Formats: sequence, C-alpha cells, structure tokens
Amino acid sequence: MTNRAPLIVAIVLLLVPVLYVGSYFALVVPRGIHGYKAIFEEHYRWQNKLCSRVFWPLEQIDRKLRPESWDLGGKF
Repeated sequence: MTNRAPLIVAIVLLLVPVLYVGSYFALVVPRGIHGYKAIFEEHYRWQNKLCSRVFWPLEQIDRKLRPESWDLGGKF
C-alpha cells in the first residue's frame, strides 16, 4: 500500500484558496445593502463584521479589479 497522506494534504491545500475565493463571491454585495432608516452600508450577506475582516484582502483586490461594481454613483 502507498501512503496517500501527502496527496490528501495537497488536495486540501489546493481547495482552501478556491473555497476562500468562492465564499467571498457568494457573500459579497459590492453596491451594498442599506439598512432600514440607517446610515451604514453593508457589503456582505451574512455576518458583516466577521466577513469584512476575513475577506478584507480579497475586497481590496476586487475594488481595484472591478471599480465599476463598487461605484455608488454619488449616492449615499
């Protein structure tokens, strides 16, 4: 029998970035979700504070690659 542990570790290490990016795109709302009678704007569908910290690096890249998606058109 061969030792499959290195293969399993390699598969897991390759899947982690894919799951990270996939979950970012599943949760992000670039134009924001406006709360009722609220001034704040949320950019994630779930756990906004946690997601904003976890996905901060990807959000910065996304804002540079797709600025038109993040543009509010002067609306507040």
